[in-house]
Amino acid sequence: MKRAAVRSAGAILAVGLALAGCGGGTAAPQQGATGATDGSAILKWAVPGMPTSFDPRKAAPLDPVFLDIVYESLVARTAAGEIKPGLATEWKLSDDNKVITFKLRQGVKFHNGEEFNADAVKASLEAYKKSGALVTTLATLDKVEAVSPSEVKLTFSEPAGYMINVLAGEPGIVVAPGALNDPDLGTKPVGTGPFQLSAFNQDKVTFKKFDGYWDVARTGIGGLEMAVYSDEATRLRAVKSGQADGTSITPGQMKEAQAAGMTIIQAPNTQFNAILVNTAVKELADPKVRRALLYAIDRESISKSLYAGACSPAVQPFQNGFWANVPELNDVKPYYDPEQAKQLLAEAGLPNGLDLQIEVGPNTQFSTLAQALQAQLQKVGIRVKIKVLEFQQMITARRTGNFSATVALLQAGRPDPTQFVKDFYTKGGAYNPGGFTLPGVPELLAKARVSDVNDERSAPMREIITKVFEAGPPVIPVCGVTYVAAFRKGVTGMEPPVMGDYDFASIKIST
Repeated sequence: MKRAAVRSAGAILAVGLALAGCGGGTAAPQQGATGATDGSAILKWAVPGMPTSFDPRKAAPLDPVFLDIVYESLVARTAAGEIKPGLATEWKLSDDNKVITFKLRQGVKFHNGEEFNADAVKASLEAYKKSGALVTTLATLDKVEAVSPSEVKLTFSEPAGYMINVLAGEPGIVVAPGALNDPDLGTKPVGTGPFQLSAFNQDKVTFKKFDGYWDVARTGIGGLEMAVYSDEATRLRAVKSGQADGTSITPGQMKEAQAAGMTIIQAPNTQFNAILVNTAVKELADPKVRRALLYAIDRESISKSLYAGACSPAVQPFQNGFWANVPELNDVKPYYDPEQAKQLLAEAGLPNGLDLQIEVGPNTQFSTLAQALQAQLQKVGIRVKIKVLEFQQMITARRTGNFSATVALLQAGRPDPTQFVKDFYTKGGAYNPGGFTLPGVPELLAKARVSDVNDERSAPMREIITKVFEAGPPVIPVCGVTYVAAFRKGVTGMEPPVMGDYDFASIKIST
C-alpha cells in the first residue's frame, strides 16, 4: 500500500507566497485562433546553456530541465511539488522506516527496447552508489534486492523516510541497463521518458516523441528543440521574433513579455540566490566575517531593483510557506545593518575590511547581481573583485572547492531539503570545501530524515537552519526565486516547476 503521508513540498509554498504578495500563480493560458492542437509540432525552447551531462552521476544541479525529458524516476512529483507514482506505482515503509518496498509499473520500455523491471532499478542504484555525484546522496542505502520482476526492496542503514523525496529526483532515475556503462551516456541517454534524444550539437539539443512511452497518449507535442541563447534578453527576443516558442525569463522581463502578447507562468520555488563562501579561506573561516557579509546586504533593495519585487528577500534557504522555513527569520529588515557589519569586521581583526574575489557564471542576471552585491559590500569595507567564469568552469569550481566565494542560484528543496543541509552544512558535504560543521547538526539531520511526514520533520530542520544562521552561514542567502517563463500565443499546458520538475509532455501547441 502506498504511504500517503508525504505532503506537498511545493504547493503549500506556492500558495503561501502568492498570498504574501510575491507574485505567485499561473497566468490564464492563451488559446490559438482555432483551439485545435498539433500533436506533431516541435516545441522550440530557448535555454541559457547546454546540459552538463545526461549521465545522472555527472549531471549538475540545474540539469533536470534536460533530464526530465528523457528519464523518469521511481517516484514522481507534480509541477507543484506533490509526490505521486512514477516508475513505481506503490511503496511501503517498514515500521522502523529502514526498508522501502516498491511495486513497479509494468509494461514500460526503455528507448532502446529493453524491459523496465526490478533488475534495471537495482543496476541503476548500485551504479550510482559506486561513483559520481550521487554517491553521498545514497550513502545510507545498504542493499537493493529485486524481489520479483515487479518488486524491489531498498534497505537503509538508518531510518530513511526522506528517501521517498530523494527518489523523486536524480537518484531515482532509472537508466537502461545496457547503457549504464556506455562512456557516451552523457550525450546518448537511454531512459523511459516521453521523449528520446535525436541530436546533440554544440549549441542545440533535440528530442523526438517516444512512441513506445507507457503513457504516450498524454504527450501533446512531437518533440523539442532546445537551443542556447547567450543571455536573458537574447532568449526573450528569440520568442518575440518567433525563433523560439518559449523560455524562462527574469521577473524584470515580465512587462516586456506581456506587452508582446506572450503567456506568462510564474510561481515561487525552492531555489534561491546566494553567496556561497569557502570556509577554508582564512578570513571566511571566521563566523564574524560571515555574519558581516549577512548584515551588509540590502536584500529589499536588490529585490525591487533587479527582480521587480519577485525575488523574496531572505536570510534563510527556505521561503515562507515551505515546511522547513523558520518563521522567526522571515522579516529580513533587522539583518540589514551596515554599521553592525563594520563592527563585526573590526571584532574579527579586520578594521580596514578585506579583499574578496567572487566568481560568477556567464549569465547576465548573475553578473548583475554580483555587481549589486559588490557595491553594497564596498560600503562596509569588503572590496569585491568579480571574476566571470564559463558555465562549465563554474560547475567545476564549485565541485572542487577551487573558489573563495561565488554568486550562485542554489536549489534547497531538490531532491530533499535535508540533502541541502548535508551538502552545505556538514563535514564532507559535496559543496562544503571548508568542512563547515556545527555541534548537534548531524544528530538533528538524522532526526529530520526519519519520517516521510513533513510535519514530523520540520522541527529538527528549523533548529538546524537557526543554528547555522546564528553561527554565520557558509551560504549567505539574498532572495528566494520566483520561476517565470514566457510563451508565444498558442503554446499552453506547462505549469511552473516549483521544485525543478519539468513536464514538457503536457504542453500543447495550437494550429
